[in-house]
Amino acid sequence: MKKVLVLFAGLMMGAQMVFAQSSADLIEKSYSGTSNEKTPQAARRDIQEQAAKKISEELIKELIGEERYTKNKTLIQNKIEKISNRYIPFAKPSDLAQDPAGAYKMTVALKVSVKDLKTLLQEHSLLAENDTVPLVLPLISFTDKVDFKTFRWWKPEEGNNKSFLIFQNRQFENALRSAFQKNNFYLIKTPGIALQIPRTYQNERLSLDDMQFMSQYFGAPLMIEGQVQYSKSPDSSNRYRIEVKLLALQVSNGRPIADVSRKFETEMGVFEATVDKKVREIVDSTAQDLASQVYEAWQRGALGTTSIRLTFRGKIPFNQQEAFKEKLKNQVREIRNIRERLVTSDSLAFEVDTNLSPKDFSAKLNGLEIDGKRWNSVGFNDSEINLQMQR
Repeated sequence: MKKVLVLFAGLMMGAQMVFAQSSADLIEKSYSGTSNEKTPQAARRDIQEQAAKKISEELIKELIGEERYTKNKTLIQNKIEKISNRYIPFAKPSDLAQDPAGAYKMTVALKVSVKDLKTLLQEHSLLAENDTVPLVLPLISFTDKVDFKTFRWWKPEEGNNKSFLIFQNRQFENALRSAFQKNNFYLIKTPGIALQIPRTYQNERLSLDDMQFMSQYFGAPLMIEGQVQYSKSPDSSNRYRIEVKLLALQVSNGRPIADVSRKFETEMGVFEATVDKKVREIVDSTAQDLASQVYEAWQRGALGTTSIRLTFRGKIPFNQQEAFKEKLKNQVREIRNIRERLVTSDSLAFEVDTNLSPKDFSAKLNGLEIDGKRWNSVGFNDSEINLQMQR
């Protein structure tokens, strides 16, 4: 009997913990509505539907903006608001009252999971900052360490007597273009555009200023910077190694949003033939990996945002830190993504993505209250905001 009681107590404690973890994600909302339905049952149902619709509309507009909501209103109503139970797990109606004119009145208390609502918005690509087709400019250098040749398409003089590397560049660009087009991105075709670039920017190693110039010139907010190298295999004199390193950048702030790093060994054989055969085998999957990462970042609304370090100075018990992060994300709608970066005995630091400037974001956070504790902004710069717990 004691074993049964202990087991039951354990199950109850576990249930309480699960509830506590899930409720940390929820925010409370209230709606008071009126219905002209003829029966109390129909009126109660009508007001509850009004509540779900009104609260959904308010929160979605906060997350994606009035203009995007209006533009996608039909999609939102049919694909998101119709399944509001996925992000509104609790709705508690008050007693129904009837006014002298016969209309029914009632208040509904709701609990909303902003996390689940964001997930639905992400699934339908509604958190992205831009509805236009994003342009992507590839800046990939090709190095042949066997015959000691290099090709960079933005340096026109490097195209002489390098047909093999030019063909490799074309293969990678075609694979990337196909992979990105599946997610409604367009990779700019580089053949023929090198001569448009001023010689000042035709550098072997491109600085952020160089890339930002090209970004503005070609209208491409995203770039793929990288290297593809071909060399002899260290394990066999008749085999060759292919090393691919590709990095997708948000050029406005030089922020990396996706990367792929791969090494491949060819079969035994002649250099160009065996390398070309291996590239044909691996190039599509490599390109798809990078394109998928970029698309996921775009769905999360991470593109067009700034990454800022957010440091809370004050003691937050270890067992409350995960709940603190969820409540912070739910209360501050402008946080598009959040990652833990540093935990100490008297501070907690996150890296967050936001579409606000550091100044506006700092002002938004000033006076933030979580679990009865108030946090005040005590300083910010372009990359970090510090908040202090009010005593």
